[in-house]
Amino acid sequence: MAPSQTLKWMEAGKGPSEENVEIEGTEPYIVGGHTASGYWVDNNRATTIEGLYAAGDVAGGCPQKYVTGALAEGKLAALDMVKQFKAGTLKEADIQTETEIKVQEGEILSQYEKFRNEDAPAFSVEELEEAMQKVMDAYAGGIGTNYRYNEKQLNIAEEKIGQLFALTKDLTAKDTDDLLHIYEVKERLVVCKSVIAHLKARKETRWRGFGQNMGYPGTKDDWDKKAVNSVYENGKIKILFRDLTQTPDFGQKGGTL
Repeated sequence: MAPSQTLKWMEAGKGPSEENVEIEGTEPYIVGGHTASGYWVDNNRATTIEGLYAAGDVAGGCPQKYVTGALAEGKLAALDMVKQFKAGTLKEADIQTETEIKVQEGEILSQYEKFRNEDAPAFSVEELEEAMQKVMDAYAGGIGTNYRYNEKQLNIAEEKIGQLFALTKDLTAKDTDDLLHIYEVKERLVVCKSVIAHLKARKETRWRGFGQNMGYPGTKDDWDKKAVNSVYENGKIKILFRDLTQTPDFGQKGGTL
């Protein structure tokens, strides 16, 4: 409950038993129930995808636990990671050598240097973020369209988000705080790409309150046990369709999406 609603009741001298709460849906998710779909999570927050842990909303259980849940479950996950590492569960190939780390460090630092510039950019991070939000609201099933979308709109969204992502290379940073904001907007634009790709891939409407595909307004039986997942490769979202497992079997890793 937002504090502003409580203050409104106090000012009016009324309570929830006398006056209904005005609501507006503003938090649609790609998947239902505030969770990521396609895997099971055990008590240590390890998923049935080998090496992947879940904390907060994506671990399921209850909604709105993105802060406290992420902190508490993140600790549980970290403790189990240490335990698995000590037990030798990690494969040798998963552990980077010092040389590999140094090479990666050099690549990352060279990327940072590209943004270091005292000159004022042609546009700011805030302006890019505002443009990004407008695109998603108007073309990718946002609040501006009451969470309705179709493939034509998603194609427009994909093109425009790609254009905005290309513009991030012209941003400049005079200090580490500016650099942080640049990488934040870059990551948000990658998430936008992912949202658009997932919406395009699922040819049905499963959670009508969270988004309605106007080209496919109903559910389809062959999608009942199918998860839409993706990986980010070479700047592109690659969609993966996987069947869901019927029961959580943490003895068998992988193949559970």
